[in-house]
Amino acid sequence: MNPLLPKRFVASRLMREKKLPDDLVHQIEELEKELNSLTQQRETFENKAQQWAKKRDTIHKQIKDLRLEIVDSRQRRDTINEKVKALKTQRDQTRTTIKEKINEAKNKREKLRLLRAKRPRQDAEKIRLQKEEIEWQIQTTPLTLQEEKPLVEKANQLGIFLEIFRQITNLEEEISDLQNKIDTMNEEAKVLHSRISELALASQEQHERMIEGLNKVKTLQPEADRNHQSFISEKNDSKGIHKRLLEIKKRIKTLKANLTEDENKKRRQLQEETRKRIKAEASKKLKQGKKLSLEEFKLLTNEHPE
Repeated sequence: MNPLLPKRFVASRLMREKKLPDDLVHQIEELEKELNSLTQQRETFENKAQQWAKKRDTIHKQIKDLRLEIVDSRQRRDTINEKVKALKTQRDQTRTTIKEKINEAKNKREKLRLLRAKRPRQDAEKIRLQKEEIEWQIQTTPLTLQEEKPLVEKANQLGIFLEIFRQITNLEEEISDLQNKIDTMNEEAKVLHSRISELALASQEQHERMIEGLNKVKTLQPEADRNHQSFISEKNDSKGIHKRLLEIKKRIKTLKANLTEDENKKRRQLQEETRKRIKAEASKKLKQGKKLSLEEFKLLTNEHPE
């Protein structure tokens, strides 16, 4: 602004002539209204996006927890299955041993049957006493060979009978021992089978829990995906509005720059017009011999105020 011109002259002139570009001001006001409206819309989209993201993340947390549970159930199931496999092997080996023992006992019973068919009616104790008596007689009584021979044959026959009794006793003990082992192993097989059934049920429970978790994940994942798509949609809308906001801000900046330039141009024009008017009035007063103000004097003596 020209320092030689009174500010009140320029300001009053601008107010009187109303030379401000109303169309630029109106455009700026409308753009600022749109800017405020779009800012609110962007905030709405951002809030919605955050809501969708929160729902998505909540489901993702549920899916993560479910997958950890699924892994845990699978590991538990596999561990149980390994135990079941080992117990089945042990049970099958026990059953195989039982069959072998049963066959062994069966063979011994057949031998026992044949031996019992050969044993005499007398009991073993009487036969033993009879044999000892004959042997004593042979040892203590002088006998001819012909007399001794039937006694020796009789003692030998009695010895054979006693051997049969001994074998029978041994077989009976062996059969009894085998039967006890068979009974014990049958009990072991039953315990193993019961344990296998118990573990198989536990394995099935873990498997069902794993399948249930997989089904839940299968149900939740599409929902999480839909929430994510909604999040992306809201973010894209927000980005679109943000882009428009940047354009509007740039346009407002340009318009304000134009408005400022236009106002400065008009101000300079008014300053020039005012300077010329005051100068003309000062020159007229000077010719009339009237006293000039300091500002009028400076204006007349300064042809290039700027």
